Amino acid sequence: MKEIIFVENTKNFNALRLGLRLAQYLQSEGHEVVLAGRKGKLPLHAGVRVCEFAPTAKTSTLATAFSKEKANRVISFVCLQACEAAATANLPYVYVEPENYKEEKAVKNKATILKNAKKVIVIGNSEKALDKKRYGKNAVRVKNPAVCVEHNAWNKPVCFKKDNNIVASGKFAKNGGVDKLLSVWAKLAPAHTSWHLTIWGEGPSKGALRKFIAKHNLQNSTEIVGTDTELSSLLRAADVYVHPALQADDLDTVLDAMASRLPVLASDIPAMQNYITQGLNGQLTPAGKEDAFCEALDGLLVDWGKRVGLAVEAEKMKNRFPFEIFASFLED
Repeated sequence: MKEIIFVENTKNFNALRLGLRLAQYLQSEGHEVVLAGRKGKLPLHAGVRVCEFAPTAKTSTLATAFSKEKANRVISFVCLQACEAAATANLPYVYVEPENYKEEKAVKNKATILKNAKKVIVIGNSEKALDKKRYGKNAVRVKNPAVCVEHNAWNKPVCFKKDNNIVASGKFAKNGGVDKLLSVWAKLAPAHTSWHLTIWGEGPSKGALRKFIAKHNLQNSTEIVGTDTELSSLLRAADVYVHPALQADDLDTVLDAMASRLPVLASDIPAMQNYITQGLNGQLTPAGKEDAFCEALDGLLVDWGKRVGLAVEAEKMKNRFPFEIFASFLED
């Protein structure tokens, strides 16, 4: 069976995270897979064949490409245009989006697209009945799965300049917490010369963060990378994961880091408490309390045994949110 998986990243949903993992999973099951998306947004060295389209590509262009691929099905992550293209090419399609997702621009015929989908997968953790009026009678809800990666310390990304690596992710904006993380790191870096901090993300304050790094002479121990860098490659070679956000942002990355057997340090916000049990499978500090955050990170860096203990328990997250269950909903 040949599948086209179309991913459309948005400001609030990293579709590539699940799309790429699904492509790799289906390949392992013997399917032929093409990962499709906008030009410059797809990984080129992930073991999956890719097909790129211009951001302005018309539906007819996508439909023609789908037909040429002679695919049996299209799976679209938050791209309704890909569903329209599949319908134009007379291909069955599955649509995937997070629950209560809102497009940046309203799509007038969304209800019709969902109605004609072979299946609609809604990613959410709500215990309430799924709104079939909104999503259609073929809709099902599935919990957000954990995407775990195996550690590969001997093939570290070029941004990792030292033996021990902290990976952090967040929005470079208000309440993203990255500014406070850098303030803490400016205090800790001189005492932890074998450690390197890599911060993954995007946002309007990126320039200010770079200036802070230069001002405090952190260039040799700190690097900022954009979201065009595959986060899984960073997690694969990390030793500690930090999520400094002061509000519930990008919790997917926390889930994946824990499932990837990494000790996690994060702000003690209600949403995080759904994942982390303090001191058992991760560490939480009061949101915005820089001194407590500094003390907790310092403790993780010096205590190898503590890191291992947290990581072992954190790995159990992949059993709570198994990817295989998500994939099973896409079976014919």
